[in-house]
Amino acid sequence: MPALPEHDFEDRLCQVFHETGESFVPDTPRLAMGGATRGRRRQRRRLALGAAAAVLAVSGLGAAVLPSALQTNSTGPAASPVPSPLVSDTPDAARIPQEAHLVSAVAERLPADLRIVRSTGTTHGTAAFESGIARAELTLEDGHGPSLLMVNIMNTTGWGPSHACPGYPIKGVECQETVEPDGTKVAVTEFTTPDPEPKKKFTEVELNAPDGMRITVASFNSLTTSGDPTRPDPLLSVDRLRALAVDPWWRAFDALRPATHRTSNPAGGRTKRPDLLPAGLKVLSSTDSGQLQSATLADGGRTVELTVQQEQADAPVREWFAGAPALPDGTLVRSVTARPVPNAQGATETIVDVLRSDGARVRVTAANPAGAGSPDAGQAPLLTLDQLTAIALCPGWTVPASS
Repeated sequence: MPALPEHDFEDRLCQVFHETGESFVPDTPRLAMGGATRGRRRQRRRLALGAAAAVLAVSGLGAAVLPSALQTNSTGPAASPVPSPLVSDTPDAARIPQEAHLVSAVAERLPADLRIVRSTGTTHGTAAFESGIARAELTLEDGHGPSLLMVNIMNTTGWGPSHACPGYPIKGVECQETVEPDGTKVAVTEFTTPDPEPKKKFTEVELNAPDGMRITVASFNSLTTSGDPTRPDPLLSVDRLRALAVDPWWRAFDALRPATHRTSNPAGGRTKRPDLLPAGLKVLSSTDSGQLQSATLADGGRTVELTVQQEQADAPVREWFAGAPALPDGTLVRSVTARPVPNAQGATETIVDVLRSDGARVRVTAANPAGAGSPDAGQAPLLTLDQLTAIALCPGWTVPASS
């Protein structure tokens, strides 16, 4: 893996004002595999799919994350919710257990008087997807305007020396780096746009450990990295951000595999993407890094964070699916419906995880990011379990070979 470019800081500074997520797209974003547990084996039952298993059109290779039909501002009604096919007596092997969530860990470490009005992020745990990055994005409110908080944890082994601070002065940037006794570098960056009022600002603390773990914590005076200011200054102070960055709990992510530096178009062709989503959903933003595709979708005033992950299952994943309900073609299905994201003050997620008989695994997650103060807080995500099941079971998915 090549070392970071000489002007990595300047590149990062520019990228931070693009849409959230564009700066930190890994090669194969699958979350850290922590091992496997054996679920109680019960009689397999067929999973009723209802209308969600309707014939789906499959598109060819393309450059967009989502089908072209979804890249228009469609105003048609979204599909009506369909009752969940998983009932209360669902066997344990069919349910996805609670997984460690980075949003939950970040929220737990924030001052109790802050409201979390929106949050999204990644999970890790048993049979979750291996990755080089874990991320959380939370919109916080203290009564003086909302503020975006971003937390990213990476394994940068093989990237070469870090360049958290620029080697020469840059207008609007103040950056100081200190070195701890164990060799850990902690850099504090405060940025203010040189433009006239209103001033965009962010404060970032970056920790680079000798073993390659990188923790980046950033607070903005806006709702998004590229949005207009919503308050005079970022909500969290340098001291608060530094305390978050050095928190020893992040060592739970030691299993992150080395991340690939800024690879957004992996070699080997594109994953085939079928036409999957109901009409009426507007695509607000999207990313694609091969084995991870994600998009923020909207239907009127509601939004949903959709994520599709793919991999070739190894032994721990197969073990994790043991005893799960089997479809007639041998596909195993595990799922969870509208479970709360702990500590997120209202966010929920619905997940469908399938393992095909050929070993291909597809996991589809729909997250309702709404938090405290939102009428959507605690509600099920905009996409139903049946709609996610149809996405996961579409035969158009092709799983890239593991790197």
